[in-house]
Amino acid sequence: MKKILKLSIVLVVVLLAMNTHATSHKTAKAESFSSKKMVTFAIKDVNKAEVSMYDSNDKLLHIENLYTLNLNPLKSSEKIVKTYDLNPLADGVYYLVADSKTKVEKYEILVVNGTATIMSAPSLVVHKTVAVK
Repeated sequence: MKKILKLSIVLVVVLLAMNTHATSHKTAKAESFSSKKMVTFAIKDVNKAEVSMYDSNDKLLHIENLYTLNLNPLKSSEKIVKTYDLNPLADGVYYLVADSKTKVEKYEILVVNGTATIMSAPSLVVHKTVAVK
């Protein structure tokens, strides 16, 4: 019984350390892999966001709701990270729109010659009015 308790405590400590280490790194808001048509997108300090992708003619290509899973209740900063595979898309300009509770950010994605690049600075940022009780 003592051995199971000791192993459980060690497991909890290891999992908390891994979670703290994984969430402590500050990464850029947008990263790209230039060798493939894949982009990784990160949104900081949000718990929920609606992410949609449009083509250059404002036609909706993809939409999804993303959530964070906070395993450390003492840490308040949240981050959503998602990787998108853009191989089915033809060369051109696409837009990734992240809509959270406090703001809307629009990023431009360039797909050219088998590579996808997401612009690091958003092309549009709209801050929403938040009512405080």
